[in-house]
Amino acid sequence: MSKKNKNGYGKGTFIETEMFLSKAFISLGVKETAPTVSSYSVNILIMLLGKRQYGKAKDSKGEKKRIRTDDNHFTLTYKELDERGIPQKSATRAFDELLAKGFIKIVDPGGAFEKHKAIYALSDDYLLWQPGQTMAKRVRDVLRGYQKSKITADVNDGHPHRRQRRTPPKEDTDVNDAHPKSNKMKEKTFETTYN
Repeated sequence: MSKKNKNGYGKGTFIETEMFLSKAFISLGVKETAPTVSSYSVNILIMLLGKRQYGKAKDSKGEKKRIRTDDNHFTLTYKELDERGIPQKSATRAFDELLAKGFIKIVDPGGAFEKHKAIYALSDDYLLWQPGQTMAKRVRDVLRGYQKSKITADVNDGHPHRRQRRTPPKEDTDVNDAHPKSNKMKEKTFETTYN
């Protein structure tokens, strides 16, 4: 197995012919071929390909053959990209384009803690990509830590004993079904914080 440097790169890499001749690869960085495109998409893809690890093994005929020895889980941080001259906004657009065109998948979005890195996997979905098609998108509404979310709740201004403010509504009936629903009922929006 080839030695890796501190960022996970081996001695070099190669790009399969079916990849660099695919419609998806040729369209990388071309405007209007994906919801977002970046001139750095090819660079980032090659960096991810460079993190693959290979070893040698013998096949059934006794001939040496190169085989992949990695687990198809790779990290590529914004800090690492910034050191190579790729700004964060451009890198984000590049990751979005690589997702949309089927070159990568997100195994773990990361970002919850300081050392929690996003983990990507290489994918062959780019072979199925057609212009105007989006193979995958980044999930952007993952709630972590103290993030605000809006909850809509009924508040009965005429009967404050019905329930306390900022609690989720029960049903359309009052507590103990003692009173019919008041026509003074208003809909209010509260902001809550999740831990």
